[in-house]
Amino acid sequence: MKSFWSILFTAVLFFSIAPSGLAAEEPANPKQDGGIGDTENFLDEEPGITAKNAKVNQILYPLFSTPSITKKGTAMTVKVDTQGKTADNWSVKLTPTNHSPLSSEYELPVKNTAPGSSHWKKSVSIQDVTVEIPAEVPEQLYDLEVSYTADGKQITDRQPHSVKAVDEFKKDFTFFHVTDTHVGSPRNLADGISSVSIARSKETGMWHPDKDKRWLYLQKTISEVNLAKPDFVVITGDLMFGQLNPLEYVYEYKETYEVLQKLNVPVFLVPGNHDYYAQDATLTDGAKYWENYFGPQYFSFDYGPYAHFIGYNSFDWNKINRSGSGTVLVPTWGGQIRNEQLDWIKNDLAQNAEKSDDSQIRGLFSHHNPLWRDRDLWPQTDHDVQRYWEQYDEQHDPQKLTTLALGMKLGIKYDQQWHGEGAQELVDVMEQYEVDTSLHGHTHEDNITEQNGILYATTTAIELSGKPYAGFRNFTVQDGLLKDYIYEGEHSSIPIYENGDITTRTMSYEASYEEANDGQAESQQVTLTNRLKKPMTVSVPVYMKEGTYQVSAGKTVQNYSADGKQYLEVKRTIPAGTTETITIQK
Repeated sequence: MKSFWSILFTAVLFFSIAPSGLAAEEPANPKQDGGIGDTENFLDEEPGITAKNAKVNQILYPLFSTPSITKKGTAMTVKVDTQGKTADNWSVKLTPTNHSPLSSEYELPVKNTAPGSSHWKKSVSIQDVTVEIPAEVPEQLYDLEVSYTADGKQITDRQPHSVKAVDEFKKDFTFFHVTDTHVGSPRNLADGISSVSIARSKETGMWHPDKDKRWLYLQKTISEVNLAKPDFVVITGDLMFGQLNPLEYVYEYKETYEVLQKLNVPVFLVPGNHDYYAQDATLTDGAKYWENYFGPQYFSFDYGPYAHFIGYNSFDWNKINRSGSGTVLVPTWGGQIRNEQLDWIKNDLAQNAEKSDDSQIRGLFSHHNPLWRDRDLWPQTDHDVQRYWEQYDEQHDPQKLTTLALGMKLGIKYDQQWHGEGAQELVDVMEQYEVDTSLHGHTHEDNITEQNGILYATTTAIELSGKPYAGFRNFTVQDGLLKDYIYEGEHSSIPIYENGDITTRTMSYEASYEEANDGQAESQQVTLTNRLKKPMTVSVPVYMKEGTYQVSAGKTVQNYSADGKQYLEVKRTIPAGTTETITIQK
């Protein structure tokens, strides 16, 4: 969350130079959608209102936002809400993602079905469908398709990018922390008069009618993440902007959902304040949108026996407190966690402690950092601050309108970090269960703080307002220890652009293919460029015509044929500031 005046400046800038795509007709080019596309307006619990285009329907787990990473030859439980109907004749299969030119599908044997439940979805018709990932399934990320019959009809539901089949869980593994992507944010264009530039405008591609030229800063981030191919990614909220007009979530949720599917690794998502405002002028409640597009606001996952992570919603406020007026003015943007969610986290950590050992990495991630609390940061010498906390303590769930107004005034003056309840309780429970790391965003700045054995890592924004530059953080786990999470200095993350300079429009590292990487070529050259100040290990996916191939450099970690094509994955560490070429030929 940046300052009010920065948002106001960029909002004025946005509306003065907004692209014609905002009102464009449907173009003939299939790569274009004319700017802002069509979507559904998810209303907040109005009688008779249904969200026809909801992305979360029958499948409740695994989801795009909460995928399953499952070892081949073992069981996976799929949670399905049959929505009050009796289900039979189950079929569950893995299908290729939008990244793959392959078409092979893999049927997953159904071992058992039983009544189930969900911590986030209230339903009496949830079924736990236990399936097995066959050993012959290639190690890849897949879409999940579930079909069954109910009342004489076949019901089919799909979740993209929701299952990663792995040969083995790795004791030494990698994960990335990404945050504050802010699709639709005018701050990408500029966050002050001095930052206005043609390069920044092009990298933003603000609602460009050609989707390939839209949000280039985020598309380049995704390309870098995919090339590094970590074992998973956590994204800690503020996926979009949601603060310009009361209809903003109508198109920003759809756009964000689609662009994030360019990621080709398992990704775990939690909301930030910009994803969760209640813009009540048209009843567009961000909480409702999140559930329809991404599902739960808090959850946990395991990476085999080697890691346990909890993602939680740190913008856990009463709807009145997170209300907006459909403009840049919102009363609350700081963090809070309430008892229901806090109790769930305590129970989850307690259950994990019963089955894990000391070598396991334990982490929590959310948008706001619980160390940085407004009660500590706002100066007590300010009489308005004193008056605000007195009013807040009298009533805060929800706050009175007068309290909210004063809180907004002080937030504009001092900003809002962790603004409400639950911070110390959360820190206490993390220390009790020996959590290793706590990952956050919100400030758009890098910070590393170690306190009582916990590494608190706040990462700069992907949005171009990030300081000192836009970037993301990589973590390596070796022998049960977190390493490599500082790019240089004491706090910094990896820059998206070379030396953090957006004006160059040049990525920090990339791969370019001489031929189309679609499985039609019989020879290929891939040029790898690392402009970082440190070595970078990358995994290069190559699709060729079916056959036997030689690779000139790197380690071939996957090599299999399917659908008349040959897939090879080549792992290579590129030294700092160098360019290498890998040749693949028969």
